[in-house]
Amino acid sequence: MVKATNKHLMLLLVIFVFAFLYRFLMMTYEIYPPGSDIGLHNSVIHSIINQGGTVDFLYNNYQMGGGLSITFPGYHLFVAQIMLLTSMPEYLAHALVASLFSSVIVLASYLITRVVWTESAAIAVAFLMAISRFDIEMLLWGGYPNVVALLLIPITFYFYIQKNRFSKIPFYITTSLLIGSIFLVHSLSSLMFVSILFFAVLVCLVFGKKIETTRFEALSWLIPVVFGALIVLPYLIRIVPVYLTNQSTVEINQAILSSRVLPLGIILPLFVVASFYFLLSKKYHKHYFTVPTVLLVLWMFVPMVFTQGYLIGQYTDYNRFLYFVITPLVVLIGLFVDHGSGFFARVIDTYRTLTRQLPGAVNETDRITRRRLANFSNYINRKLTKYNLYAGFLISFLLICFFFIPVFITPSESLAPQNFYQVMSDPLYQAMNWAKFNTPADATFVTTAYYGWWFAGFAQRPTWSAVEPQFLSLSREFPVAQMATNLLNTNYVFGSSFKLSDELLYIQVQEDGGYMARHNPQILTNLNGTYLPYQFFNFNSDFTKILYSVNGVPCSVSLAQLSVKDMYMENDAQHTTVSIIKGNEYFTCTQLTTVYQGSKFVNVTTVLETTSEIVSLHWLQTTLDVNALQVGFERPNTIGFVAEGVNAFGQIIFNSSSLPMVNSRSHTELGSTEVHLDYNLAGEKQANIQMTLTTYPVTNDKKIYRDEVFSDFFNKQVAFNLEPEKRDILPLLTPFNYQAELKLHNINYVVVPNYYEQEEAKAEMKLKFANDPLFNLVFINDEVAIFEVKQGS
Repeated sequence: MVKATNKHLMLLLVIFVFAFLYRFLMMTYEIYPPGSDIGLHNSVIHSIINQGGTVDFLYNNYQMGGGLSITFPGYHLFVAQIMLLTSMPEYLAHALVASLFSSVIVLASYLITRVVWTESAAIAVAFLMAISRFDIEMLLWGGYPNVVALLLIPITFYFYIQKNRFSKIPFYITTSLLIGSIFLVHSLSSLMFVSILFFAVLVCLVFGKKIETTRFEALSWLIPVVFGALIVLPYLIRIVPVYLTNQSTVEINQAILSSRVLPLGIILPLFVVASFYFLLSKKYHKHYFTVPTVLLVLWMFVPMVFTQGYLIGQYTDYNRFLYFVITPLVVLIGLFVDHGSGFFARVIDTYRTLTRQLPGAVNETDRITRRRLANFSNYINRKLTKYNLYAGFLISFLLICFFFIPVFITPSESLAPQNFYQVMSDPLYQAMNWAKFNTPADATFVTTAYYGWWFAGFAQRPTWSAVEPQFLSLSREFPVAQMATNLLNTNYVFGSSFKLSDELLYIQVQEDGGYMARHNPQILTNLNGTYLPYQFFNFNSDFTKILYSVNGVPCSVSLAQLSVKDMYMENDAQHTTVSIIKGNEYFTCTQLTTVYQGSKFVNVTTVLETTSEIVSLHWLQTTLDVNALQVGFERPNTIGFVAEGVNAFGQIIFNSSSLPMVNSRSHTELGSTEVHLDYNLAGEKQANIQMTLTTYPVTNDKKIYRDEVFSDFFNKQVAFNLEPEKRDILPLLTPFNYQAELKLHNINYVVVPNYYEQEEAKAEMKLKFANDPLFNLVFINDEVAIFEVKQGS
């Protein structure tokens, strides 16, 4: 091993300080650290602190409403001690500790590179680790325990590589403690570490002679793993069965497959890149295969193989495996930077040596010129030594990496992910403090995904967060997240499953109710290969207008302007119906939206009834927004639509005896259509308007979308849906009724932050609760409103 010079150590110290300041300033740029996971970590800490007596590490009092937790507690135990000793703000303690651990990864990478390769390469690697995009982004989204584990892994591997420099007892004690710490800090990191080490041992057992090691030496690497597991055995005994029995839900798996799978275009090049280690090993160690080289290659290979776990039915966030690849990848880049710098420095130095003598002069003028050139050349030679040339190329290559290679990130570029992950602000923090000091300790809150995790950890209240399924780790969390998502988004969600060509599909309805004009209702279909349904049809009560007369005086009013008299959901095994009853002093309007068991249709019925003989009904005008373009022959009683981009079909069938006047306006560039429907009510006292809508996915065969077969195929779809429907006995979708869910789960408060880019969307979400008599506004500032659920309503 090359001894470190004082200059190298000073340079390493400068790089370490730079790395720490870079990370800490990025985390505190907006005062509050970015990311939402910090809330999860704080909720774990306070669950530990507030339990008292015997601590149950598998229970979180606040996260996702409180319940089973599989977050490993090592990081949280350490930060809890820092908080208790310093009394600094909790978010600052997280930022300080996480930044420090992340910065020490720079030193760990330096040590491994120095012992396996060269001192100069180690300095290059340290600088590159200091500007590693993935390490900095992990801090910004809040993966603090992962950061700690990513430090412990290279430190442990360093001790393995240097095993012969230590006596047995200190080696086994140190590595056992390090491995036990990994087991206590982070689950995925524990799996990666053990897998890498296991395959390294396996390779050594099979090819021991080729890589100059013995089977006994290879097997001895497993001893610290056993002792490390024994150190934390009480915790492992409890957590391992929970992991094995915690089956993920179908919805979580579908969401992961549709959003978190890594393409092979990213993974396959990394396999090729990792093999470059063998070439460098031959250059520096005279052998393609050595124990450190095999370890570094497997350090890249194993996580990359795990990214394809979905092929064997293992579901997780596959993007997170890339974080384990970064350290060996950066070491490899640093080695090439060092090797390239040395190569070019040697070439130039050799060239200067060979061309140092100038041709002989033929006259006095040439002799003077040669003397001047020789003096200048000598000056340059004194300055441009081989070492200085190497340093110049090294700095140049590092700057190229800094500014142009996407694995690394500059401070100015860091602001983009920092802003992307930023959740907290002073008004939002103020709202959490209000909740912490003005609500009962067991009060249950519902709020958005990112703010919800902060809320649970810093307000210390059981919080249901509207988290997307792909970011959930426990099956118990899915119904909690789904309920929170539905509550914040709409009032009623229901639908039916049906079979079409032996394929099981579903149609879904979302109804905002009478207090918000937006989805009144909205009809969605599931798509092939994605978890999220597609919004196909949408009614908006702002764009439904009723024209009537009172004693012959013309009047008009939009459906959104009518007062809500009642709204409720009826549900049994055969059907689900949502009724919205609105009206004024002259008439009532009842809108019923119904789905039936095994049916692909949604029935929408509007009943108008005057309250006085002096009132007459004349027109009902409504606009239907369709996220598709019209297709098929024009027929008086039906319209077909196709969303070619997502391979979905939809159809409206008019069931009333009096058909509407239809005026469609297509927006080809947007792939949408506005359908204006005018119903002539002819001055009657009552009116009953019915229509049936359906939407479902269709084939993605590109041949179908050719002009010569396009119309014919979809005309057949239109005609097929006009025939009597044959229904299978299939269950209705589990309905969501916000009134019933609030009572069932004893929800006390709903928190609505301004997480919507459009001002209109912000206003809509607040009005949804502000106009509903079921809620009472108890706190509001510039960025968040808190509504209390009225008990007994």
